[in-house]
Amino acid sequence: MAMEYFDEKIVPILKKKLPGADLSGRLIGSAPVAGPSSSLSTMTLLAKNAPSRSEMTKVQQQVKVNGASMTALRREMQEVRVKQLEQQKQLQDQEQKLLEQTQVIGEQNARLAELEHKLRELMESAVGASATRAMPTTSSSSSASSSAGAVAVASTSSVSLGTTAESIVEEGGIPLKRRRKNSDLPRHSKRLRSKK
Repeated sequence: MAMEYFDEKIVPILKKKLPGADLSGRLIGSAPVAGPSSSLSTMTLLAKNAPSRSEMTKVQQQVKVNGASMTALRREMQEVRVKQLEQQKQLQDQEQKLLEQTQVIGEQNARLAELEHKLRELMESAVGASATRAMPTTSSSSSASSSAGAVAVASTSSVSLGTTAESIVEEGGIPLKRRRKNSDLPRHSKRLRSKK
């Protein structure tokens, strides 16, 4: 039964693939010979075309090696993607910090310009005030020195007042601490001054 099926179904297909010779070695035009020889020749032909077990095991091993390398490559790609995402996040954080620092620097520059403007105004007003104070002080000191020419104590005090006023004008402002009068002059106590 199987032989008849093989001869009826499979042999015509093989004849189409191999025109010019029958599987049993006879020509196509010759009459078919029934028997086991035709089926055996077909089986040997199929066995020759089938790959051997060693070749199959080699191919399977190669497939396993390729699969393992693909798995390792996929793992490496996943790690690279994770690192890339981390670096992108760090870059975004650094850009945000840079933007904040730029804003702080801009605010500080504006504040510095405002303080410089105020300082300039204060210096100009201090110079103007010291110039207006210096004129009445020098005139009063000169009048005091001319009227009290006979008394030595009065003249020395007016000279010392004039020198302190001039030093105030030269420095451009009011002195922060009280200056001592001229060290060349002798000191007089209040009692001695009142007796004179």
